[in-house]
Amino acid sequence: MNKTPSKKSLAEWRMSRLHEAELPSGLPVTLRDVTMTDLMLTGKLPPAFLDLAEQAAQNGNGSVDIKALAKNMGTFAEVLDTMVTLALVEPKIGTVADEQHITLAELSNDDKMFIFNWANREVSQLQSFREG
Repeated sequence: MNKTPSKKSLAEWRMSRLHEAELPSGLPVTLRDVTMTDLMLTGKLPPAFLDLAEQAAQNGNGSVDIKALAKNMGTFAEVLDTMVTLALVEPKIGTVADEQHITLAELSNDDKMFIFNWANREVSQLQSFREG
């Protein structure tokens, strides 16, 4: 019994994946959920970051060693830009700034970190649950 989803349920599903937020800079944005799998499938997840993620998983707490991250700050910047590109729905990321596009260079690191932390909010919630 193959039931084709109605347009309404598909529209509802799409809307459930989108979230309104305001960046620290004051820019209102629409974000979509992004997972580690999404990042890996881009092919842009640097090996050093994969190592850090694997270590966090092995530690069982989901947190990345800050000292190790600091040693790989250039790598983290790549991951951050990839995460922002995947998560930001509106305004769209573009190579040229115009009325409908924002460039990665226009976003402050605070805005990028906000998006990164937002995308990882479930991991943060689990961590505080485990600590409790």
